[in-house]
Amino acid sequence: MPSAPPKVVSAAVVATQPTAADSPMIGRLSSELNRRLPAAAFIVKIRLEKVPEPTGDGWALYVGDTRIPKYWEYPGGIYFKVFDPAFLSEHQGERLRFSHNDKDFVNTGVKLPGPGVAGAIARSDARKLPLQSAVLNDMPARRPVRAKKRRPVRRRKSPKAR
Repeated sequence: MPSAPPKVVSAAVVATQPTAADSPMIGRLSSELNRRLPAAAFIVKIRLEKVPEPTGDGWALYVGDTRIPKYWEYPGGIYFKVFDPAFLSEHQGERLRFSHNDKDFVNTGVKLPGPGVAGAIARSDARKLPLQSAVLNDMPARRPVRAKKRRPVRRRKSPKAR
């Protein structure tokens, strides 16, 4: 008998800086699609009530009728990456579902959010985007650290001899 499907609490899309492994994939996909893609990786974070224990009996994740081929675990749930914001636009509002056999589906009650603000941010400077590790560990976004100007060292005058 299959295990119970994970209970989904929410879903969010966050534009992040691509990792070293993501950048060549974005380039290849850009060539295949014959259009320029933003230098960003969109993380679709699916927060779960409880992260299920790993078993050999897994659930396939779907957005509408599209199977998500790979997803990974993070401390609050599961996530997958999207490199083409058109995927997010085309599937916005579609139900997130799980299936054990690719025939019978369990609706999570949560829908895929669109690229929204994340898409607009990604089209700007990718260096301003948060790191994936920060997003997946629910750390607050880091602001860039600026080097402080060094003040000239003031030398004390030696006391005058009397």
